[in-house]
Amino acid sequence: MPAFIYLLLPIFFWSGNYILGRLTVSDGIDPFSISFLRWSLACLIILPFAYKKLWREREIIAKNWPLLVLFGWLGICNYNLFLYIGLTSTTVTNAVLLNSIMPVMILITARLLLGSKTSWLQNTGIMISTVGAVAIVSRGSLDTFLHLSISHGDLWIIVAAVSWAIYSVMIVRRPKEMSLIGFFACTALIGTLCQAPLFFLFGDSQLSSFSTENWLSILYMSVFASIGAFLCWNTGIQKLGAATAGHFIHLLPVFSIGLSVLFLGESLFRFHYVGIALIFSGIFVATILNKKLKPAT
Repeated sequence: MPAFIYLLLPIFFWSGNYILGRLTVSDGIDPFSISFLRWSLACLIILPFAYKKLWREREIIAKNWPLLVLFGWLGICNYNLFLYIGLTSTTVTNAVLLNSIMPVMILITARLLLGSKTSWLQNTGIMISTVGAVAIVSRGSLDTFLHLSISHGDLWIIVAAVSWAIYSVMIVRRPKEMSLIGFFACTALIGTLCQAPLFFLFGDSQLSSFSTENWLSILYMSVFASIGAFLCWNTGIQKLGAATAGHFIHLLPVFSIGLSVLFLGESLFRFHYVGIALIFSGIFVATILNKKLKPAT
């Protein structure tokens, strides 16, 4: 499978998570319950396939436990929980717009933590795709963009994005001796354990009040937005690097709109096509064109 597919699939899965997350919190399910149940179920699903790896790699885990705790805390606990908390008090438009600056955060974080440098083509690609993302979420209206207000929910989304940027950059430091499934299962368990006290302290939703749709949403979040997305994302970063992976975040509004058209009956307008064209152009410049011209620079 081409390397870029490993980065496309997580964006598609996370787009569904955005829509289902918003619908679920709108049903009155608190974010602490959503996040904890999502990852608890994901752990139950992945453990039968990973427990032998975990046991075989227990010495590696013991040796690298501080780093693994950091990964579990940032990528499993913080990002997902903060996202759902943010969706309770901000609009999807604001949330998607704030997530569209993730590539910039990843590049800045990579430079600060790893000393990574970016080419002028990568920077140009980021600018082009950022304009495309802004065009979509602002509905092609400068007035809509200028009047976006910052709420507590927006701040939670920003903190979630920062957590994910650090996670994406630092993932290249994961223990190379660990298998991918062993690493994922270990960090998923750690992240779920981090969320457990928060769930018991602040989770106020009664499981008996969950509808069938709520449980199906959590199942999707567990299988696709958790296991499938994280395994693909980590593989993609290993193959293409954090900076390249960051560009694909701009596809989040594109896929989200596509799912909205399919499942919510929403329509596409001219600004959608303009934004999608800019996003794909930006990714092309930052990845394919940058790679082709790199030997000549």
